[in-house]
Amino acid sequence: MEQGFRACLLVATMLAGALTIVPAARSATPVEKKTGAEQKKQGDAPGDAHAPHAEEVSVTGRTARTRAPGGGLMRVETATKAVQTITRDFIAKQSPTTNIQQLLRMLPSANVQDQDSYGLFSGATEVRGLDQTNIGWTLDGMPLSDIGGGQFYSNEVLEAEDLETVSLQPGSVNLDSPVVSAAAGLVSATMSNPTHTRGGLLDISFGSFDMTREFLRLNTGDIGSSGVRAMFSFSHTQANNWRGPGMADKYHYDFKLIKDFENGSHTGLTVSYNDQVNDSFLNPNLAQYKANGYSNNYLPYYTGVNSNGTNFYKLHVNPFADVVAVLPTHVVVTPDFSIDDTAYFWHGIGNGTGASLLTQGSTYYGGQPAAIDLGAKQAVALTPSNQEQFRPGNTLKFNYRLGSHHQLTAGWWYEYANLLQYSPVSYVNQVTGEPANIWGVSSLYQLPGGQPWKYRNFLSLSQVNMLFIGDSMDYFDKRLHIDLGFKEAMMTRRIYNYVPNTVYNRNLSASEPLPQVGISWNFDRRNQIYVSGATNFKMPQNTSLVDYYSNTSPAQTQRGGASAPQYSISEEVGYRYNGDLLVGSISFFNYNFTNRQLSLSFYQNGAPYSQTVNAGGQTSRGVDVQLATRPIWFHLRPYVAFEYLDARIDNNLAATGTLHGKTVNDYLPTAGKTQIESPKVQASLGLDYDDGSLFAGVQLKYTGKQYATFMNDSSIPQFITDNVNVGYRFHSVGFMKSPQIQLNMSNLTNAKLRSGIYTFQTNANTTTGVYGSTVKGGLPAYYLQVPFTAVVTISTGF
Repeated sequence: MEQGFRACLLVATMLAGALTIVPAARSATPVEKKTGAEQKKQGDAPGDAHAPHAEEVSVTGRTARTRAPGGGLMRVETATKAVQTITRDFIAKQSPTTNIQQLLRMLPSANVQDQDSYGLFSGATEVRGLDQTNIGWTLDGMPLSDIGGGQFYSNEVLEAEDLETVSLQPGSVNLDSPVVSAAAGLVSATMSNPTHTRGGLLDISFGSFDMTREFLRLNTGDIGSSGVRAMFSFSHTQANNWRGPGMADKYHYDFKLIKDFENGSHTGLTVSYNDQVNDSFLNPNLAQYKANGYSNNYLPYYTGVNSNGTNFYKLHVNPFADVVAVLPTHVVVTPDFSIDDTAYFWHGIGNGTGASLLTQGSTYYGGQPAAIDLGAKQAVALTPSNQEQFRPGNTLKFNYRLGSHHQLTAGWWYEYANLLQYSPVSYVNQVTGEPANIWGVSSLYQLPGGQPWKYRNFLSLSQVNMLFIGDSMDYFDKRLHIDLGFKEAMMTRRIYNYVPNTVYNRNLSASEPLPQVGISWNFDRRNQIYVSGATNFKMPQNTSLVDYYSNTSPAQTQRGGASAPQYSISEEVGYRYNGDLLVGSISFFNYNFTNRQLSLSFYQNGAPYSQTVNAGGQTSRGVDVQLATRPIWFHLRPYVAFEYLDARIDNNLAATGTLHGKTVNDYLPTAGKTQIESPKVQASLGLDYDDGSLFAGVQLKYTGKQYATFMNDSSIPQFITDNVNVGYRFHSVGFMKSPQIQLNMSNLTNAKLRSGIYTFQTNANTTTGVYGSTVKGGLPAYYLQVPFTAVVTISTGF
């Protein structure tokens, strides 16, 4: 099937290359009202008959666009693929603590699972049944995902006040997107640009669970005639954990600079820094949830040197600091030739902490006894999962308009990432339970040779080279548009394990040809159909190549080994309507996977870890629907969205069972079962009212039943979440421009339920394998729905 698909793309490329009609050059981004100079700088085509309607813009302290369809939950799109976008109109009316993942909740393709209401903790996002390690996440053109496992930590990236748009492209990525492992699609976040006028914004928020927040943004405006403008923002947010002891404390800084040139060239710098310490939540397994419900938490007090003492909440802290920086540059060489270069850098350091009870004489290193001096018969120790990551890279792209027929693109993405992961064993005050250093970088127990005791310690080096080339064309007076692209993605992982009795070096390389095609036909200004095809691949996460040993047992807890990369082919057919009142879209999609990679989260010594599970083949089919209006009666803008998803496991999964008292290899009968975390139905309903002064909105999301095991013998029932906002914009007074007060509330019914899957299992109940063996089950673990939460925000521009 893959060869046939590639052959079709090759034929389509040859046919398109033979055609010589009108040039392409069009953007999938809606056009707002701009000055003529800005249009030249951003490459807009004001005369394009297919450009979406410009939205009416009214500037307030938090920038409200009062004509965006569905209150900002939908945007007019023209791309040859599915695109679902949240705009500033919606973002500005949410709690300012909201993170990027939470903003996606109302989109038909997204299944968002929170740990908290304030966006201080990173939850999980599935798109069409694919987890967030299958999503490419970018900010102003730079990748944000963890290079080792593909995880994305939305609480660390960008503050809501500085976020302009968030777009989800389910099932496909752009030709030049610097991402791998993106079968679920691409999430692109855009930071708001500095304003041309000097000023700023001040927010103060307070809410449930003793939440307080301060935010300040300063804009320089245009600095003389230099073409330079910049903005800087700072925020501090803290709140008690809504469940169990502890709190979260976050300091965040955003900076953006833009330099414009008269010929349309521009460059800039985007920087986001986050420093945060969170006391972790305990995500209960099924048995714990059934027994204790919401009472499953880490202990608020220290019980002393015993196994229960390791559950003290101060031994389960998540400190992390990271900085992302991106330098995007657009150089106009001639009217027909331009160059784009995006250099970026990501650095993060921190851990997800845990604790162990150690016994003198029963401590191990690399599966061998290690004579560690505990200073007592037993001791409680901090045993975190630490990491430090450096991720520099660059995307270089050349754009050339060939005559009046083609817009050609060619480029290269390169990245070399360094990720050190280790599990140190650190001192704890045996009387108070306080760790000597929550970061786990000092006060470590020593091995007999004098070196620090790190029972897991390995370095991952990941190198990515991606070459891409594409052509965009328009025909028949721009009614027919064709995007053809091809990229060759080459990735190598090298693992160096410093723990004895492990395989020191394992390497895994993959090179995949990834063609894509998109075709759209515009019947008129309002009606468009499109068809697209895309391919993608995903490398197994780096930890799958690593051997693990416990610090309290000689047994090997994981044996690493190479696994085949995941490969996927997706097809999509869609229709869009862009009327003066109603905006709508419907898309039918189909996916086929081989070597489907799933990321399994688990606890070891109380610390969170993850590994790759190869789930074989999968077929997913479904439909997404979005409908929204511009303002109708009484300034109302309704929005509805719907998804039907049928995600099926194509084969039986390998398992280990017991037969006649012997351990044997077997298979679980999973062929035809529904894939985990894949609700068949999701539906959203939003309603926005905004008369320019008073605004209010409500959002409801229905999520259907979803399974937590491949055998479909454990599941989460369907549930509904709700969010409500109401606020008022006042007239300017003195130096205060458009002061505003806003109330945001969630879970008005205070419902208690399991809202997401933290850890899946192959089977929950003991199951008979295909060959008759007995396969024991395991217990899934869950996220829990956050109770009623309210936030009041007072803000003003100046």
